Amino acid sequence: MINGMMHEHISQFMSKHRLPKGLRLFVVRGDGLLVWDGKPDNQSQALAALCSGVWEASKAMAKAAGQVDVKDFRFVFDSTDHGVLIFPVDGEGQGFHLAAIYEGCVNPALLKRQVHSLGGKLAQYVRQLPKQTRVFNQPQREGYLFSDISDDEMDRLFGI
Repeated sequence: MINGMMHEHISQFMSKHRLPKGLRLFVVRGDGLLVWDGKPDNQSQALAALCSGVWEASKAMAKAAGQVDVKDFRFVFDSTDHGVLIFPVDGEGQGFHLAAIYEGCVNPALLKRQVHSLGGKLAQYVRQLPKQTRVFNQPQREGYLFSDISDDEMDRLFGI
């Protein structure tokens, strides 16, 4: 699911920036929902959820290793010419990620720098938007399917 207003603003922002060939960029909310994808396809939402999940897992591992503040961290999983990058982007209280999947890259270090710089510019752009535009609409839960369920009931329910 793509957030409409934010999707349009990010599309405008990205259209003004030249992106390297062989690069797929997407913007993901902290909860794993897709905000924008430069090359949308039937895998877009799954990739967004995986991006958010791997970020949260990496953040938890860093904290377990004693790193208290991970705001300057980035996720890089790559080989010599292809890989995955995830950079946190702080849109003034609206945390999201700029993720990149690339292949056939001659200079990955330059690409990482370009994507990181683009994330910084994107954060500045988002901070300048009116506040009501920056807020990602997250539906409020009105209740739960199960209110007080025991482990035994869960086991019976799912046949464990």
